[in-house]
Amino acid sequence: MRAKTSLIGFICTVATTIILLTFGDQRPKIQSLVSETHRQLKNNFKNIKVCLKGASADERYLTLVGLSGDHPRLYPDDVWTNSSLPVVVSYVRTGDLGQAVGLARNIAHFLPNHTLLIYNFGLPEQQLQTLANYCNNSRCVLVKFELSVFPPHVSDENLHAFRPLIIQDAVSRTGAVFYLENDQRLTTSEIGTLIHRASSNGVVTWRVASRPVTALTHPRMFKYLQSPAAEYFYFTPMVDLSRLLMYNTQQVRQSVLLPWVKCALNHDCIQPIGAQSGGCRFDKKPNYRYSGCHGHDASALSVLLGLFYNFDSDIY
Repeated sequence: MRAKTSLIGFICTVATTIILLTFGDQRPKIQSLVSETHRQLKNNFKNIKVCLKGASADERYLTLVGLSGDHPRLYPDDVWTNSSLPVVVSYVRTGDLGQAVGLARNIAHFLPNHTLLIYNFGLPEQQLQTLANYCNNSRCVLVKFELSVFPPHVSDENLHAFRPLIIQDAVSRTGAVFYLENDQRLTTSEIGTLIHRASSNGVVTWRVASRPVTALTHPRMFKYLQSPAAEYFYFTPMVDLSRLLMYNTQQVRQSVLLPWVKCALNHDCIQPIGAQSGGCRFDKKPNYRYSGCHGHDASALSVLLGLFYNFDSDIY
């Protein structure tokens, strides 16, 4: 009996020793697992903070162009009263001095009661002084606009992502704008019909001849703008953004200007992967097939206007 008890005790001792030898090093592994999990959680929280910081940056950009706040200036209740509306808006960059001078003289001649706002994108000082000789009164104002405070792609002249920003900035200040590229010229003072249409419908545009939106818009842009399938735009005309009338109504601000500016601030929206502005192939049949050319800000506006007006392009 004693021998049996001793044998059982010996077996228990051996078994305990084996267990300790086998599993005795598991504690460090468990501690390592806990430490690794803790590290991953910390990294996840860091990533969340980075994402939140990025999201707030968009809000800062929107604030810079007057698209934030609970009490925006809207047409017709809160507009400029010291100038006939719409206010004419354009911009000038290095190399555009001659065009800007020509536009200033043109607007002063045909629309003397309308103010011209020329957004300055870093014109050299000497050229700026020359332009000021033609734009130095209450009816012509040079507006300094720092593109460097926005995402880098906004400064890219090929993308024209800055156009939605200055149009939004100007319309939020004044209530109504007549945007013109600086190489455009008026040939008449009779724009009353255009003003009536724009003030009634919110927007008046010109068209790219015989080109539907789908021919000049990269397919990925439709997804970024959360629009229906591209097929809905087969017969919606492409907008020519060299000239545009826009009134800052609540509906236009919320449904057109806000998503347009947000797209302009997002590189992947304004310039989807694979999009390019050259190498157009307009020989494709039918003509609503994507030509290989993307219109960037004009494409985004064309999509948004199609949605806003329920694809009835006769309205705008």
